[in-house]
Amino acid sequence: MKTYRQELKIWLDNKKKDTQSDEIIDFINELQKQIKSMEPLEEHMVNRSYIKGYYDSESKKGIMSNHYKYSYKQHDVLKEMLLKN
Repeated sequence: MKTYRQELKIWLDNKKKDTQSDEIIDFINELQKQIKSMEPLEEHMVNRSYIKGYYDSESKKGIMSNHYKYSYKQHDVLKEMLLKN
C-alpha cells in the first residue's frame, strides 16, 4: 500500500511526462521537492499512529472507528502547510 505522498508523486510524474511546457514542468519539479520534504512528517504520523494502536491494544481498548477523522482531519496538516506558504 502506498502512502498519500507516494501516490501524489506518481501522479505528478505522469503529468510531467504528458506536459510540453517548461514552466509547468518546473512547477511540477518544485511540487515534487516540497512533497519529498514532507516525508519526515508523514513518517512521524504513521509511526505515531502505530504506537498509539499498540498502546491501545496493551490497555485492552477496543477498535476506534474513524481514527483518521479524529486524529488528523481536525487539524489537516496539508491544509495548514498550504496556508503558511
